[in-house]
Amino acid sequence: MQSAVWINFSDCRKSLLLFLLLVVSFRPSFAQVPPAQTSSVKKSQPAQPKLTATQERGLRLLKAAEGEAAGLAPDMRAFVLWLASYAHVPVDPKKAESLTKDSFTATEAIEDPPDKDQCGQVGTAGDIKSWIQEITQAEELLTQATEPVRTHITTELVKHYIEKKNLPPAQALLTSLADIEQYPFSAAADLVLAMGPEQAADRMTIFNQALNNFEQHGSTQMVGPDDMGSFLERTWTHVPSSVVLEAIDKMLDEAKSRQSKSHLSMASDKGTVNLNSTYELRLFQLLPVLNELDKDKAESLLRDDTAIQAQLAKYPKGMNSLTSQGNIYSYGITDDDSPQAAQSVAEQQVKQGAEQQMNPKQAINDALMLPLQDAFQSSSPRAQGLLMVAENQKNKKPTLAKSALDEILKIEDQLIPTQLHDLTDVPKIYFELGDEDNAKKALKVMTKAAEKLYAHDADAEDPNKAFKGTWPSADFWRKCVQIAAKISPALAEEIVNEIPDPEISVAQKVVFAGALLGQSSGVPILVGDCRKTGSRYNFSQ
Repeated sequence: MQSAVWINFSDCRKSLLLFLLLVVSFRPSFAQVPPAQTSSVKKSQPAQPKLTATQERGLRLLKAAEGEAAGLAPDMRAFVLWLASYAHVPVDPKKAESLTKDSFTATEAIEDPPDKDQCGQVGTAGDIKSWIQEITQAEELLTQATEPVRTHITTELVKHYIEKKNLPPAQALLTSLADIEQYPFSAAADLVLAMGPEQAADRMTIFNQALNNFEQHGSTQMVGPDDMGSFLERTWTHVPSSVVLEAIDKMLDEAKSRQSKSHLSMASDKGTVNLNSTYELRLFQLLPVLNELDKDKAESLLRDDTAIQAQLAKYPKGMNSLTSQGNIYSYGITDDDSPQAAQSVAEQQVKQGAEQQMNPKQAINDALMLPLQDAFQSSSPRAQGLLMVAENQKNKKPTLAKSALDEILKIEDQLIPTQLHDLTDVPKIYFELGDEDNAKKALKVMTKAAEKLYAHDADAEDPNKAFKGTWPSADFWRKCVQIAAKISPALAEEIVNEIPDPEISVAQKVVFAGALLGQSSGVPILVGDCRKTGSRYNFSQ
C-alpha cells in the first residue's frame, strides 16, 4: 500500500534552499564599497541588544550541546550543528553562519552507504549527507557538493532566472539537466510560458527536450505538477499541434504499458474523480487537449472507456475542471483492492473544510461520526477531523475549538503512537486558548507516545534504517520540546532529560535552546521511516 497527497505548492525544503541561494547570490560585497563609506556603515550599525535571562540560559544550553556534538558520529554531529545554526540566528548571525559551514564540513566525514537501498537514495532521510549539504549550501562550497545536490540547486536557479525574466541563462541551465531522471517539467513549462512569440524556436527546443526526457525515463515521478502530463497541459497552445499529438500518443502508450492497477482519487471543491489506473488518469488529463486537436481520435478513445466517458461528461475540461484558480486539489492513490481507500484520502479533506465554513458545530458532530481508525490504522480520521475544527475555530469560536480538543483527549488512549504523532498541535492550541492545564496534560500524553514510537524505531527485529535524527520518534520529541518551551521551560527540560537515546537527547537540547533564544520557527525536517516492508517520508516543520 502507498498513499500520497499532492497540493499545489512547493515543499518547504525547496523554498528554504531557494531562500539560501538568493541570500548568497545577493549578499553585499564590501570590497566594492569605498573605504570611507565602509567606515560610515560600520559606525551606523546599532549595538547588539542585551540578552535576556532566558536567552542567556538558552545560549549556555546551546554551547553545552555543541560541545557534546564533538563526540558524536559524523552524521549526528553534522545534524546537531545544522540545528544549532538555526538556534543562533536570533542572537548571533555570524555564529549561525559559521556553524552552517561547520555542519557542511562534518558531512564530508560521513561514509556513503555500501548499498543504495530505498533507505539511502538521494532525497530520503537515509541520505543525510546530501540532505544537509543541499540546505547548508554556500556559493564557495558548491563544487564540493554531491552531484544530486548540484542538480537540485541548478533546478532552483532555473526558476530564479525565470522569475527575474532573465531567460537565456535559465534555458542554458535547463539544457544541462536534459538527460537527468528527475527532469524539472514544471520549471520547463514556466520557461516556455515566459517566452514571447518571437522565441518560437526556443519553445520548440524545450518542448522536444521534455518529450525526449519522458521517452528516456518514462513516468519516474508521481503524476503531479512536475510531470510530463502537467507540462503538456500548460504548454500545448504554444507549440505546433503535430508535436503535441505525438507527445499525447507517447504518453498514452507509456501509461498503458505500465498496466497499473492502482486506484486514484482527486478532489477539489468542484468535486471528486475516481479512476482505476494510470492510463485512465492520462485519458482524463489529455483527452480535453486531444479533443481540440483531433476530435475523431478523441471520440474513438472515449468510446473505448465508459468510466472516462462518465467523468469527462461531468468534468469536460479534465484536470482543469478540478484545478481552477483558488481551489484546493487533493490526490489519493492506493494499490490495494479497494478504490474507496483512495477516494477517502481526497474526499475527507474537502468535505471537512466545506462543512466547517458553513456550520462549525455540525462539523464537530460529523467528525465524531468518522471512524476512529482508517483502513490501514495509519491515522485517525475522527481525531484529524476534530483537530481541523479546533484549528479553524480557535480565533473565531474559542469555546467550540476547546470542545473539539476535549473530544480528542477522550480518545487518546485508543490511539497508537503514530496517530498521536499527527496530533502535536493539540497542546499548542490548548495553550493558545489559555488552558495551560490541559496543554500540559496533552503534552504528557504526547511524550509517552514518543517513547513508544522510539521503541518501534529501535526495534531490533526490524529497525528504522533512516537516519536517527529524522526518525518519527525524534521528530515527535522535537515538537513536544518546542511546545513545552512555550508552556513551561522546566517541563521542556524534563522532556529532554528523560529521552532514553543520548544522541536524540543532544539534538532536542538544541531545539530547546533555540526556543529560549527566540528562534521564530521550527526547522524543516525530512522525517523517515524505512524498514524491510517499505519506506515512508514526509516533511515536518
